[in-house]
Amino acid sequence: MATINNVNFDDVVNEALKAAQIVLSDNWDEARDIVENIAKGLVNDVSFIAKKKLSGEFNEDDARVYLEDQKMLARVRLRSLAIITLQIAERVWNAIADVFRTAIKTALKWLLL
Repeated sequence: MATINNVNFDDVVNEALKAAQIVLSDNWDEARDIVENIAKGLVNDVSFIAKKKLSGEFNEDDARVYLEDQKMLARVRLRSLAIITLQIAERVWNAIADVFRTAIKTALKWLLL
């Protein structure tokens, strides 16, 4: 996957999946694929933001707005599973975001999530 400023995002994805699995313990088998897809998508988003930061096209506020849009998309995708309520979708997103927050801050030096 991606390593950005010495942050291995393969490890970040694995940690995020573990955090989400705790939230979705009873329904993990049904939700795993979509959660993994969201986490991997976040890696792509961070890579995109890193490029935009380097080129000067994004500042921290731009990046935060971009990730806020991604958060809304993640919620919608999670809600597509009949077993996921809005409350559970929010808890899953928060579990994933908690892991990514530290990695993004280390990689980009911005607090985005």
